[in-house]
Amino acid sequence: MALSLISFMQQRCNTVNFFMRQKSIHKIQQNPLFHSSDKLFDIVGSSAELWKTVTSVSKAGQKKGRLRTRQPIRPLHKFFRIGAGPIRVSIPGLNAPLHQKEMELIEPTEDYVNEVQEKFITAIKEKSTKLGRRINKEKIHSLLRGFSGTKVAGQKLGPPPPIGDVTFDGFDSCCLVLKRTINMTTRGRKFTMNALVITGNGKGLVGYAVAKSNIFRPMAAVATALKAASRKLFHVELLEDRTIYQDFYAECRNTRIFAQRCPPGHGLHCHPRLIKICELVGIKDLYAKVEGSTTNYLALTHAFLTGLLNQETHEELAERKGLHVVKLSPHHHYLPEIVASPKYSQLKKEDEITPKEVRVYQCFTRLKLDDFYGEGRYPLKKPPKKPFYINTPGHLEAEWRKHPFRNHENAAIRLMADGLISRWTREERNNWGVKRHEMVMKGLLPVAQGIGLSDVRRDPD
Repeated sequence: MALSLISFMQQRCNTVNFFMRQKSIHKIQQNPLFHSSDKLFDIVGSSAELWKTVTSVSKAGQKKGRLRTRQPIRPLHKFFRIGAGPIRVSIPGLNAPLHQKEMELIEPTEDYVNEVQEKFITAIKEKSTKLGRRINKEKIHSLLRGFSGTKVAGQKLGPPPPIGDVTFDGFDSCCLVLKRTINMTTRGRKFTMNALVITGNGKGLVGYAVAKSNIFRPMAAVATALKAASRKLFHVELLEDRTIYQDFYAECRNTRIFAQRCPPGHGLHCHPRLIKICELVGIKDLYAKVEGSTTNYLALTHAFLTGLLNQETHEELAERKGLHVVKLSPHHHYLPEIVASPKYSQLKKEDEITPKEVRVYQCFTRLKLDDFYGEGRYPLKKPPKKPFYINTPGHLEAEWRKHPFRNHENAAIRLMADGLISRWTREERNNWGVKRHEMVMKGLLPVAQGIGLSDVRRDPD
């Protein structure tokens, strides 16, 4: 017969006998006040003393960091009353005398049910008001939400506060950066909040500033930066009130920006911070490529606004060079259209232009405007990556079979765009070919010549 030693083994549990802390149960039962549950609780000890038995940490444990990971004290009396519930039960020693032997169910009365319901309703209302900042918070539209969630960075702040009699009607502001900064001092780390705010009226007038505040008052930095930005306004020239005058290159620290003007309807295709800046400046069509550091938002803002300030209008360019500034557009068959001419300086002649800055192409004498701005820098444009099957025999054969039809799609689009063919059907194409043949036979159109076609001449009559 085997002998088990389980009953003799020492077992430890993580429980505390509260009733043995100060007075024994025998003394409690002899006390004449033991019929009341509240008096019984007072005899055993206060709630602070009971929680101390669970949450107390020794001095050695405090040195090892156990004080921060201790169980927090929960005020149970604020949330529910022990022994109360939807089903009323008389428990000996809790809400009934100890000499009562068994637990009994108490039938709830109508007044008791109404009282419980009112308590629940008031508790829910109080909870909703306490958590109203989280629950009843007004939802922000996705386009006005900012860069990340509900953070203030990227959100519109409205116009700056007035300065005396000067008001900023039509202005709008935006917080580009709100971050925590650390400065190491002899007393330790000093935390502050840093805010970058920009303001503008959407018509070329813009200003930006940086401010700091206490770590516990982050919005104070935003308010201070907003006031400072309204006192540092400057004007930016815009082409047609929608884009920049010329492509430019700007840099600040390790941030490099290549800005390129775009036609109407292109939109803003650039860094999210640059999009906010363009909206406040009034730029509607722009493409900008940012190279280097894209997270140093102060350097990004300074570089872009410096590039906008260093722009040169068409009139200033004509005065500086003493030449006409012309526009070549495919809508006018690339015929030169004069945009600006020198007013105060004398117009240069063809002999006065140095040969280094001249390029002759199809009887047009033009300056290399690409070298005027950008300091000879160009953004990195990587070629598209070629697939692995580019030189396989099957792919080369397929491309060779498609080679005779390489321009059919563009020709079809051109014919329908010019209104020569209403629909791409055989009948429409045949009718267009017949009309063109008749015009060639009448001598209204020249005979088609090109690759593979020899010179066609009429036979003498």
